Amino acid sequence: MSEVEAMRIIKFGNNELDRKIGGIPIPTLCLVEGPSSAGKSVFVQAVAYGALNLGYSVHYITTENTIRGFLSNMKSLSFDCDLHFISWQFSITSINVRNIRWDAEISQRFLETLMKFVEFLHEVMRKDVIIVDNISHFIATASEHQILEFFSHMRDCVDERDIAVFLTLHPFVVNEDLLVRIRSVCDGNILLEIKEIGEQILRIMKITKLRGAVKRVDVTIGFVVDPVFGIKVIPISGAKV
Repeated sequence: MSEVEAMRIIKFGNNELDRKIGGIPIPTLCLVEGPSSAGKSVFVQAVAYGALNLGYSVHYITTENTIRGFLSNMKSLSFDCDLHFISWQFSITSINVRNIRWDAEISQRFLETLMKFVEFLHEVMRKDVIIVDNISHFIATASEHQILEFFSHMRDCVDERDIAVFLTLHPFVVNEDLLVRIRSVCDGNILLEIKEIGEQILRIMKITKLRGAVKRVDVTIGFVVDPVFGIKVIPISGAKV
């Protein structure tokens, strides 16, 4: 078996996206950044769906939906995960963060709990892929030390347990210097933006880093959210991005 064949890779099951990205290797710590409505959740849901269809066990932590609403939303994007959910291959945790009065102490408790939970998900539930969508509330009031400690712990979890961890983030919740340090800890860094091109609203995916990729990755990918394809890749040649 060749080295490439022996690699564990997450494919999206979307021909255009797989052709451009080539899959995401496991293990990985991947940070997915972008403002509201830029497509962060859609991207990591596509990751979850692709991983499930390849036989990986996935856990998804959502701070933005109920479990029922989350499954319904995935189905509306043609990411039907009901059977995976029933079989426990796919498990979901919903955390309601809206009514919490956040401060540094609360953030510390949440981050410590999240670190322990990630360990539990792999060691007890045998999860290969863990997605946290989104960590912005957890770190917005945390100290720089707390945030770096969290990412360092996630780095160790990925390396020691050979798993994939995806974290979505609104980048404005931390300062630029800290954001640079956070990105440096991660294997993958994907920036999502919203652009107006003519009369069309286009989402832009910029893959600034993907360590361990099996091929040269297209740096910039245009896409729209489509109920049939989930993520539909759109050519952006000639457009200023």
